[in-house]
Amino acid sequence: MPGLVQSSTNDCVLAFDILEQKFQFVSPNVNDILGYTAFDFHNNGHLLLEIIDIKDRERIKSQSNELETGEFIDLNYRIVTSTGAEKRVHEKRGLIEDPHTGGKIFLSIFSHHSSEAQKPGNKIKPQMIDPGFLFEDSPNPMLVYELSSLRILKVNKAAIKKYGYPEQRFIQITAADLHPAGEIEKFMAFLSEKDLSGSGFEGIRYSGIWKHQNINGEIIYAEIISQYIRYENRDCRLVVATDVTETRHYREEAKLSRQFLNSLIDSQTNFLIRVNMSGEYTFFNKQFYKVFGYEKEDILGRHYSFTTIPEEADLCENAFLACLNNPGKVVHLTHKKPDKNGNLHDTEWELISIVDDHGLVTEIQGIGKDITHELRIKKEIRETAEKLDTFIESITDSFFIINNEWRFLQVNKALEKSSGKNREDILGHVIWDVFPNMVSTGFERAYRKAFEESVKVQFTEYFGPLKKWFNAAAYPSPDGLTVFMRDITDEMHIQEELIWTKNSLEALINNTEDQIWSVDKETRYVYMNKAYRHKIAYLTGEEPQEGEFSYLHNGFNVESINEWAQYYQRALDGERYSIVSQNVDPLTKRTLSFEVSFNPIYKGKNQISGVGCFGRNITERLEIEKALTDQNERLRNIASLSSHELRRPVASLLGLMNILDHENFFNPDNKEIIKHLITIGNEIDGVIRQIVDKTFTDNIYTSN
Repeated sequence: MPGLVQSSTNDCVLAFDILEQKFQFVSPNVNDILGYTAFDFHNNGHLLLEIIDIKDRERIKSQSNELETGEFIDLNYRIVTSTGAEKRVHEKRGLIEDPHTGGKIFLSIFSHHSSEAQKPGNKIKPQMIDPGFLFEDSPNPMLVYELSSLRILKVNKAAIKKYGYPEQRFIQITAADLHPAGEIEKFMAFLSEKDLSGSGFEGIRYSGIWKHQNINGEIIYAEIISQYIRYENRDCRLVVATDVTETRHYREEAKLSRQFLNSLIDSQTNFLIRVNMSGEYTFFNKQFYKVFGYEKEDILGRHYSFTTIPEEADLCENAFLACLNNPGKVVHLTHKKPDKNGNLHDTEWELISIVDDHGLVTEIQGIGKDITHELRIKKEIRETAEKLDTFIESITDSFFIINNEWRFLQVNKALEKSSGKNREDILGHVIWDVFPNMVSTGFERAYRKAFEESVKVQFTEYFGPLKKWFNAAAYPSPDGLTVFMRDITDEMHIQEELIWTKNSLEALINNTEDQIWSVDKETRYVYMNKAYRHKIAYLTGEEPQEGEFSYLHNGFNVESINEWAQYYQRALDGERYSIVSQNVDPLTKRTLSFEVSFNPIYKGKNQISGVGCFGRNITERLEIEKALTDQNERLRNIASLSSHELRRPVASLLGLMNILDHENFFNPDNKEIIKHLITIGNEIDGVIRQIVDKTFTDNIYTSN
């Protein structure tokens, strides 16, 4: 039942199909937590593994490979976002089984609040819901019970009506109390075996057909579908119990009817024979002679074993004795009889003793027929009917046949399920009486057109009472209509979501200053965002259009055309790479630098259908890098001046200071030393001027 349980809006959920190797579902908020968009994950089935830090990747792979179906584990690891940033995340990962396909699914749940998520043992908490949605007015009994105590917390109207308990009485009993005494232990064992007492992320679970009892102790056969939910801040299960009691009775009665009908069909006779007490033939009718080719003299007076194959002698002997020992009782015998030419015929017989006036058995009479062809036809019919019934009952499309009076002749389980009606309430009734809401809708118009014009009609229509979309096809025949209806509600929702996602992605792509475009195998433009259109229009004076040859756009010279043709061809050959392209700003004449990445676009395995390109303006980045390089060069020069030009005069200065007469300052030798000190001081001053010049001659932040 879709929509009953949802993940917390703060969490991010990813579902990865192991067989298909692709993501079935990615939460729209994935970019907030993992730094990549849902579009990225749908386009790359291995992205979740690729973004894991290389130091953690093998550990995560090993832990995932050890998971068993139904098991969940907590994972803490580092990822690298699309911007290159390292981030720690907490993931609850489990291996579950798809209830529809039986395939294995990796379910990953990332917590939005990492501080909470990274605490060991934290559980992902499903959003508390109100089971009133599709609950109260459901035609099927529904109830909510607490997992720990099995106490029933809420029931709908259909459950009250079906089980007979008043609502207040209902919520005083447990889910186990709905089972007969002999079934309770089986029910508890089932809960334990399937681990339904926990809150695992298992989705909707089909539990089969169970015996329930109403308030009067009457047995109800209920088909159970359940799902874990949070209700009133408790771990609970939501149960849908569809009453299939009448369906089971109907099937049993139908089985008995078929057996009786087969008995009537099998008792129809073609042959008539009689055998005396010694087992000798005393009478044959003409049909026997005709089919088996014997003459009277060939068989009359001979023992019945004459027309019995050795492998079935005991079978015939037992039937003969049964007739003798049970006068008046019909004994059935089916065996092979050889004809005069040795060909075997499958025959079917009803044998009965004939008694005289004293009640003594005088003869055994047999009425039989050749069923060789009939058995073959029956086998073919049975196999065909079984295959057809199996097919009709197994398909997920709703199927029904109506006659010329608009009455239902046949329906399948899918129609019962989608309509919420049992086939006993449908078969034999007029379609407009069973489904009055179809009147004056597209369904009625399509069915009448197919019937009246004897044409196949295929259409898509929304059915308000069920809140579902259907894709239907009606096939006319002289006896009525055969209709297939497929529930495409989920597909319509997915289509709406895809449109929303496409529009969102389009808005995102066109809200960036980076240029994004793609070309096909002939290098014609397929897609361009606004930034790319504006850039080309600014550089060339003309905006590019889809379908144009990308490198033949007006404004490109021959050299550029050849250069870009080679770039695209490398990507079309399967190479993924990046270049730096330079253009001259037509207004400022400034050289603009763009980093352009080329990525092959694959239509199928090893089949490249085009090239996707991403261009980013890196002019300022390169200029800053150049300025930093120039600054480093100046610093190296300064360091050189400091280490070579200053060291010598400073050493001389220190040497002169050591020989200076500090005790007698007026020593004549001090005068000569002071002259040398002045000379060295001027030399040091000159070196300092050079350092200042090297430092301030060019400003590293001045643009070209």
